[in-house]
Formats: sequence, structure tokens, C-alpha cells
Amino acid sequence: MTLGRYDYERRYRRRVWAGFGKFGILAALLLGVGLFAYQMGIEQLKGRDVTLREEIATLSRQKAEFELLASQMQTAARTAEARSAELEARLQREVPTGDLARLSQLVAERIKGGLDANRLAFVISQAQTPRNCQPADSKRFTLTTPLLKGGTRGATFGNGAVTVAGEGQPSHNAQGNQESWFDPSQPVTIKITGIGGKTATATGVLPLHQSLVVDNNEYRFTFAAGQRSFVDVTADRCAYP
Repeated sequence: MTLGRYDYERRYRRRVWAGFGKFGILAALLLGVGLFAYQMGIEQLKGRDVTLREEIATLSRQKAEFELLASQMQTAARTAEARSAELEARLQREVPTGDLARLSQLVAERIKGGLDANRLAFVISQAQTPRNCQPADSKRFTLTTPLLKGGTRGATFGNGAVTVAGEGQPSHNAQGNQESWFDPSQPVTIKITGIGGKTATATGVLPLHQSLVVDNNEYRFTFAAGQRSFVDVTADRCAYP
């Protein structure tokens, strides 16, 4: 009886310890699986974190590129607007409208019809608003040179209201010697003097043009080379203004 009870208790303890062992093994197995799953989760989170960081960096880079592109497009748009405004202003300045357009068309038709452009330009330049003018007065006078200084050298207009006189460079003969008369191919200086001390000067190679206002009259002079030593001058006198 004693032996039988002892065997029973020993087998019971053995089963109990075996149960504890199995429980321990199961717990250890579950713990290992849990730790492995946890570690895998950590690694996956790390991988996702790296991936997200790379995506964020890529998106930031793309955002910066898009902002730069947008800025460039805005600059290009402003430049295009400024260029468009400039071209529109230039178009308004250079393309004739109204009376100017009609005159431009007439000029183009005349030139196309064979009229010389220089002749047409001359005609246009001579066109003026009608003014209260006296008949033109033409005279001639001699220009002084280093070899021709004596005597009266000049002409008067408007009953002495205006005097014109001038000087030039001496001519040369075939031997290269200086002559007393002026050389019309060289620049001359003509001085116009009015009552009250008003003056005007025309300088250059003949023909020359100059005007002077004296006593509510405007004198317009045209100087051209005449016969040897002489200058032909034509004066128009008109009311001013």
C-alpha cells in the first residue's frame, strides 16, 4: 500500500512538472514569436520611415523646382507684357493714322507712279501756312577775303533795317597763288545784323539759309554763289508771328 501511494504521488509530481515544462516551452515560444514579430514591426517602421523621408525629400525638391519654374514663367509673362506694350506704343507712333495716313498713301502712290522722291520731299518742305509776306527782294554783295578787305562789302534790306555781310576763303589760280575773290567751294561765314543789335550767323558751304526777326518782321535769307566774288541773296520779309 505504501509503495503504491508513493508511485502515484511521484507520477503526479512528474505530470505537474511536465505540465509546467510544456507551459514554459509554450510561453517561451510565444515570447519568441512576439519578440520576432515586434522586431519585424520595428524594421518595417524603420523602412517606412526611410521611404517617407525620401518621398518628402523628393516632394520638397519638386516643390522647389515648380516654384522656380513658376517664378520664371511670371518673369517671362511680365517681360512679354512689357514687350507687347512697347510694340503697341511703337505701332501707334510709327503707323500713320488719319490725315497722316492719307498723306502717306498719296506719297507712296506718287513715288510708285515715277515721281522722284527728292522732288517730292522738296515740294513738301516748301509747303507753308499762308503768311502775310512782302515780295522777295534779291541783291548781291561781295565777300571779303584776306586780299579783299577795302570798301563796302554787304547789302541792306527793309530800308536799312537789316544788313548782311560776310567773308570767305581766297581762291587759287592755276599756279597755286591766292586770288582776291572768295572760293565758293570753301565754307563761308555770313553775318546778319538787325536794328537794335540782333544778329544771326550762317556758316558753311553755299547755298545757306538763315532768318532773323526784327521789328515784328521775319527776314528769311537764302545765300547762293553768284558771279566771281559775288554772293546772291534773296530775302523774304513776312509779318511775325
